[in-house]
Amino acid sequence: MARLNRRRFVAAAMGLGLAPRYAAAEDYPAKPVRVVVPYPAGGGTDIVARLVMPRVAERWKQTVIIDNKGGASGIVGSEVVARAPADGYTLMVMTSAHTINPYTSRHLPYDTERDFTPITPLVMGALSLVGSVKAGFDTIDKFLAAARAEPGKFQFGSTENTTRMVGELFRLKSGLKIENVAYKGAAPMLQELAGGHIPVGFTSPLTALSHHRAGTIRILAVTADKRLSMLPEVPTMAEAGVSGVDQASAWFSLFGPGHLPPELTQRIHADVAAVLAEPETLARIHDLASEPGGEAPDVFARRITVELAMWREIAKEAGIEPE
Repeated sequence: MARLNRRRFVAAAMGLGLAPRYAAAEDYPAKPVRVVVPYPAGGGTDIVARLVMPRVAERWKQTVIIDNKGGASGIVGSEVVARAPADGYTLMVMTSAHTINPYTSRHLPYDTERDFTPITPLVMGALSLVGSVKAGFDTIDKFLAAARAEPGKFQFGSTENTTRMVGELFRLKSGLKIENVAYKGAAPMLQELAGGHIPVGFTSPLTALSHHRAGTIRILAVTADKRLSMLPEVPTMAEAGVSGVDQASAWFSLFGPGHLPPELTQRIHADVAAVLAEPETLARIHDLASEPGGEAPDVFARRITVELAMWREIAKEAGIEPE
C-alpha cells in the first residue's frame, strides 16, 4: 500500500473529523486568526473585541484580524462564521442578540446552536433604562407613576433586537401599557431622549454614561442583580420594584463555527481566560461598567440553551412575531 506522507495524512484525517491532537490544538495557531465582529467598527462589540483579542494575539504570537461585518442585528456576520471551517482560524465576538435573533428574524441562515461553538463570554454587563430629563423623567419612580396614571400614552425606545426584547420584558414585568419605538442606533435614540421627544429608552450603561454625567439624560435603572460600581446612585430594576428583569444580561462572547474540536475549544478558552484575568484587562473592563467573563465552554453552552428558552417564552408572551 502506498505510504501517505504526514501532511496528507493530517489533511485526510481532518476531513474525516479525525485530526490528531497536535494538529487541532498544540500547534494552534500556525497562521493569522480572523475574528468576525458582526457589527460596525466603533460600537460596543467592536470595542470589546479590540480590547481582548489583541492581548490574546500576544500570547499566541500570531496576528488577530478584526473583521467588521455589520448588518441585521449581527446576522450577516454570524452567517460568515457559521459557514467557516471548524479549524479555529475564524472566530466571532457576538452579543446576547445571538439568543434573541431566532425569535425576531423569520429566516435565519443558520441554526443558532448547531452552527456555532460557544467558547466563553468576554464581558458580562447589564442594560439600562434611560430617561429624558427634558420630559421630566429623571427617576424611574416618576416614569412608573406617569405610565401607570396614563396607560398607553408613553413609549420606550430601542436600538436593536436585544434592547427591544429587554424593553418588552420590562413592559411585561412592570405591567405598563407602553409601546416600542425602534431606532437604527443608540445615537439617534439618545438625541430624541435629550430633546424630550420620547420619555425613556433602553441601551447599555456605557453608551449612556457621558450623557448621564452631562445631565441631558438620566440612567434610571439597570438590569443587574446589584448596583454597578460606576453608577452606585442608580438602582437595579428590582430595587425600583420591577422584579424579573435582572435575568436579561448583556454579554459579548467568543464563538467558533459549529463542531470546533473540543481540544481546540479548550485551548482558545484557556488563553482568553488568562487574558481576562490580567489586571490591565480587568481595569479596562470595569471602565466599561462591566465584569469579565471567562466561564468554561460547557457552562457557556448551557447559558445559551437557557437563554434561548427564556427569550422564546418572553417573545411568545409579548406577542412578538419573527419578521
